[in-house]
Amino acid sequence: MKPVKTHIVISTVLCLLTLAVLLATRGYLPDRVPMQWGLTGEASSFWPRDAVVFGVPVACVAINLLVSARLAGKGEKRIAMYYLTPAVALVATAVIVFLGTR
Repeated sequence: MKPVKTHIVISTVLCLLTLAVLLATRGYLPDRVPMQWGLTGEASSFWPRDAVVFGVPVACVAINLLVSARLAGKGEKRIAMYYLTPAVALVATAVIVFLGTR
């Protein structure tokens, strides 16, 4: 079994993939990216494009490091737990890109 530090590094690199995806799609995103929708389906909150492109990956990495540190501190043996945050980050990034380019 790999040491916990290896899983933390791999999961952090996976979170950084959100930056690659957002940089690759930056040109397709509008200046103001919708980030929240009301019950009617209308966008009700917008973020500047660069805040999304650079802020979302930074937030994903920060959350991953906090969660991973907490898991390591508890001695978590289920390795999949270290990869939940990157999985959610990548799905959320795909949703942001999909809905932002519609």
